[in-house]
Amino acid sequence: MTGRLEGKRAFITGGAQGLGLEFAKTFLAEGAKVIITDIQAEKVKQANEEIGGQGGYAHDVTDPEQWASVLARANGMLGGIDVLVHNAGIGIWGTVESETLEGYRRVMAIDCDSVFIGTNAAMPYLKESQPASIIVISSVAGQKADPNLLAYNTAKAGVAMMSKSIALHCARSGYDITCNSVHPVFTRTPIIEPMIALKGSQEEGEAALTRNIPLKRLGEPAEVASIVTYLASNESRFVTGSAFNVDGGITA
Repeated sequence: MTGRLEGKRAFITGGAQGLGLEFAKTFLAEGAKVIITDIQAEKVKQANEEIGGQGGYAHDVTDPEQWASVLARANGMLGGIDVLVHNAGIGIWGTVESETLEGYRRVMAIDCDSVFIGTNAAMPYLKESQPASIIVISSVAGQKADPNLLAYNTAKAGVAMMSKSIALHCARSGYDITCNSVHPVFTRTPIIEPMIALKGSQEEGEAALTRNIPLKRLGEPAEVASIVTYLASNESRFVTGSAFNVDGGITA
């Protein structure tokens, strides 16, 4: 590693496993200090101990009071926050006929509303620590619809547009704060294991998920982390309001 994030202080949600944990590992290797949060209290504690981060907090991203609390603690622990990564999210199957209002609202609260709540709460810290970066993990599902992913499609499209609005606000306010969204396709993380299991063997499951991906394979967490690292670094200070697809060509 090359110290691309030396001196950076990052706050990553959904950091106990999968992409969030990969981001944390890469950030630490590149010289950043990192706080991870996750609703899975025991897992986030174990993950932080495993990677040697600066802290791991239990955190419900739909709760404004918890955002205020964990950001204040993280700011004190890190001596500032200049990278905010919104990675927490869930996905459930459901069409416009089969989805329930309860399920729809839960996905929207975790995947979309949390980005507004968290960014709103984090702005004072980010403004104090400029240059700063806000990175929103969306999905190709925010650009490419599926009849069985009504709530997830809606939430991920929503945060992609929210990222652009935040980016424009920061730019027009004269803040040295960028905001961009990242859109992975199926990536080798625990979240896709149930989808693979539905098809039988690992090989059959991966073949089903990658059938429509031009590069004919799953994404790797490190491939998404490389884009997120770039967006967290000072290399991307002139990049804002953009959407980065890490999708093997599927949206092309």
